[in-house]
Amino acid sequence: MVSESTNGENTQPTSPKSQKQTGKEQIPVASGKQIGIRLLYTILFLVILGIVLVIVKLVVVFQFIYFFSTRKPNESVRQFSNKISTYGYRIFRYITFNESQRPFPFTDFPSELEPYEEQITFD
Repeated sequence: MVSESTNGENTQPTSPKSQKQTGKEQIPVASGKQIGIRLLYTILFLVILGIVLVIVKLVVVFQFIYFFSTRKPNESVRQFSNKISTYGYRIFRYITFNESQRPFPFTDFPSELEPYEEQITFD
């Protein structure tokens, strides 16, 4: 049965078990199975995040050694570290329930959120 809402859109009736009414918006209620699956993905991404943190540490050490010897940062490493930090950010958003879309490898590797600064200063 389809009903028409006040703004002219067709709406499907929902059962009270599948969604919870709070004021004007409807919040979907998750089943125990869905919560368990999300928990397993969260554990997986916590492990991946640990690996990402190790990679970041290695990149930082390499970049400082390179910078100390050449007096300029390695541009390829800067670009890679910018992408890996964006990936870490996406993982944090997913595991803290701020994003529903699963990060890489379930989606494309994220592009950079912001470009890196061209000139590095030491203030």
